[in-house]
Amino acid sequence: MKNMELTIFEVTKLNEGMKFLDLAKEHAPVGKEKLREALKSAGATFDQRTKRWYIDHSHPNADKKVLDFVQSSRVSIPKPKKIASEPLKIDPVTGQSQLDDDYFAIETRPEHIVRKKVSLDMDVALHKQLKQIALENDMKLYELVEGVLRDYVRKKT
Repeated sequence: MKNMELTIFEVTKLNEGMKFLDLAKEHAPVGKEKLREALKSAGATFDQRTKRWYIDHSHPNADKKVLDFVQSSRVSIPKPKKIASEPLKIDPVTGQSQLDDDYFAIETRPEHIVRKKVSLDMDVALHKQLKQIALENDMKLYELVEGVLRDYVRKKT
């Protein structure tokens, strides 16, 4: 578990019993490179022979937090993983998932339109014409097609 309150001295003590990479992955609130930079700037020394970091407990920075020496402000608390609330219902005949009627309800607030990505086959010449019209009107192609289809549905209902 990541320890946001981890001190420089605690890092050196943990490093006596485990590899630095494992220490950074399991305990440090930052990655191995940021942790290494924090230890260097705090005054800890690295012993090439033993491949371990050391700092004397009497050192003024020994009891300071690792985060005090991290240069970046991009430290964030990990977000909890999302768990599906309920599984999809499967139609026993077709084997396809069944969606509730709420899934097909139309969102009517104009400031927030819920979109669904769809694909369709269309005549190449018509596609080129629609792209040209969208370009001339400074629109995206999907906005133009959506508007045309919306007008068509309004006229039919």
